[in-house]
Amino acid sequence: MTISLGVSVSYSRFLSQKTASKKFQEIKKKKINAIEFGLLNCVLGKSQIPGTVPYPSEKQVKAATEIVPPDLYYLSIHAPYRISATSEDPKKLQYSKSNMSKSLLIADWFGAHHVTFHCGSFKRKHNNAHVQRVLEDWEAWRQHKGYNAKMAPEVGGKYNSFADFFTLVEIAGTIDNCLITWDISHDFARGGNITTEDGVLNRLSLLDQTFELNADNRLPMHFSGMVVGKAGEQHHTLLDQGTGVPWKLVFSVIKEQKYLNKVSLICESKVPKNEKILGNSLSDAIRVRDFLESDELEKTYKGKPGHLDYYFG
Repeated sequence: MTISLGVSVSYSRFLSQKTASKKFQEIKKKKINAIEFGLLNCVLGKSQIPGTVPYPSEKQVKAATEIVPPDLYYLSIHAPYRISATSEDPKKLQYSKSNMSKSLLIADWFGAHHVTFHCGSFKRKHNNAHVQRVLEDWEAWRQHKGYNAKMAPEVGGKYNSFADFFTLVEIAGTIDNCLITWDISHDFARGGNITTEDGVLNRLSLLDQTFELNADNRLPMHFSGMVVGKAGEQHHTLLDQGTGVPWKLVFSVIKEQKYLNKVSLICESKVPKNEKILGNSLSDAIRVRDFLESDELEKTYKGKPGHLDYYFG
């Protein structure tokens, strides 16, 4: 069984080829086989917003795939944060659609499997139908343009972000070629019950009922440490830091259920700003790989649950 496991790498037009090559060589040295290219702060055209950057060029992408070719690495894209499927403003929706289109195009340049993205914040109490219509429109556009990469909306980490695990599965499961990105730290932060074996098993069962998952069509899963507040996610951190994401329990169930050939694991651990902690996403990814390849199992959650106390089940 091949484990698909890797890290997220920030990518933009401003990332020099020398810096990119150094990052990719480090990944190759650690012998992990998945990369998520983060276009998180990329924007179309010129922007006056501080911190924004242009999308990478096709030339940059082709140079990257010479080092990390898609036939040897499970590649994916994380679209910009500015995409919103929950907005009801036609101009904002069109802008989001244009950025999704650009992200899908870049994904195809990479030979990537999917594009992870955040749907946005809740605009009213119940906007599931609105988001479904938006994603159906984007999927029709994806097919019209002939893009190959799939869309994979991500489980939100805050109570007011769209949406929880079960809502996203319900919506994405009705749209052709759509998946979800299951971020277990986000799921935990917003009160999802992944601190029990039954809670994880319920999720795996629903995924199997909804999607056709296999080694060529893996469900994207993110993991990291997480600091949780009353509203859910505050910020990512390293594994075993923060509020205590139950990663060992989740991955123990996945091991026992022989689910590793159905998922692609991406580590999003990071050292929070102004904190001095040894480690990074690569070291956490290797730690998870060692756990997955061992006989170790953890069936009881030993940390403290999120503040929302399993609001979504």
